[in-house]
Amino acid sequence: MISLHSQVLELTGVDAAAFAHAQFGNDVLALPDGHWQWNAWLSPQGRVRAFFHLLRTDAVNLSLILRGGDAEWLRAELSRYVFRAKVQLRVASDSRLCGSADAATVAALTGALPEPWAIVRKAGVSVLTVPGDPQRWLMLGSVDAAADAAALERWRLADIRAGIPWIDSELRDHLLPQWIGLDRLGAISVRKGCYPGQEIVARLHFKGGNKRSLYRLCWRDNAVPRPGTPLRNENAAEAGIVVTAARAADNGHVEALATLSDAAADAPLQWESSAAGSVEVIQRFA
Repeated sequence: MISLHSQVLELTGVDAAAFAHAQFGNDVLALPDGHWQWNAWLSPQGRVRAFFHLLRTDAVNLSLILRGGDAEWLRAELSRYVFRAKVQLRVASDSRLCGSADAATVAALTGALPEPWAIVRKAGVSVLTVPGDPQRWLMLGSVDAAADAAALERWRLADIRAGIPWIDSELRDHLLPQWIGLDRLGAISVRKGCYPGQEIVARLHFKGGNKRSLYRLCWRDNAVPRPGTPLRNENAAEAGIVVTAARAADNGHVEALATLSDAAADAPLQWESSAAGSVEVIQRFA
């Protein structure tokens, strides 16, 4: 069991689901109680402002587990749109988020492993299954876990290999959801109606024109790049940017998720570190 560096925003009230449905990219009203979904908040220009697990505990309680970013910033920004809606927004600084890849540990804590997209709750702890291989679980609530830098790096590496991005504050308002695979994850809807950025999302979906995708990369270097680090082609022109990166303990390589121009993905790539060798494209998430 490891402690994960994430932040949580709670939405509570009779209008919580309707408010979230109007603001976020996925269909919150179609989400049953006791289940979760990927979701995102976009700018009016369609750029990703926040990406998160959205948990619907019941009709009046939602929890957003942010994948990067600042929960207090998100609370303040969303508060501007509350108007007369009966919803309260609170940063859950008292909630701990932990992760485990040990099914026996999780089952001992909750009594049962959650089905895909379902939430198991016991003694104030919510547990959900993270999609991908190997199987992993998130636990939100009063759970004790150790801070372990090596385990946290392995967790981040598993996210990278599953194609699940982490959107730090440096990337806020820079990326279209299709560029980082949020359409593949089902975090945005093209059929639910209006929400900020919906026009841009729908236009790319129905009319095409998207020229960037999420890729998994690998290279050998002593440094791990920050989110937003440019990746360049052999002519030094920018081909994309790093979204998230981690070091693989088994071989010492750096692996990363990056959003790249599809036209540049087959050509040799470099990043700014002078020690870095050629960047290898391992996988396109489509």
